[in-house]
Amino acid sequence: MHSLKLYAVAVAVAVAVAVAVAVAVAFVLACMPTLVAAECRSFTSSELRQAIIQKTIRVGMKAADVKRSWGEPTRVRRAHPGDDEWEYWHPAGDQIVSIGPDGCVTGWRTARD
Repeated sequence: MHSLKLYAVAVAVAVAVAVAVAVAVAFVLACMPTLVAAECRSFTSSELRQAIIQKTIRVGMKAADVKRSWGEPTRVRRAHPGDDEWEYWHPAGDQIVSIGPDGCVTGWRTARD
């Protein structure tokens, strides 16, 4: 009888944890459009011009501005619907630029062979 009570308590705890996880996941998914929309950033025309002249990119920059700064990517990989990785080949290390579903830079990294 004692083990049956422990089993019932364990099941109740497992159900409570599962419900808590489901609520947390639902909350995160509900916030996703807000988080995604925050990826783009408004740069002044002076900031954009300076970045393009210096051949640099910045997080939040629009994909069109990346092309203005670095040119057309050597290769484009589609990771998920709306998420792309643009690869720019360079002898010192390829640059991989992540473009989010909103069409703005979410980050980049150097890949060395």
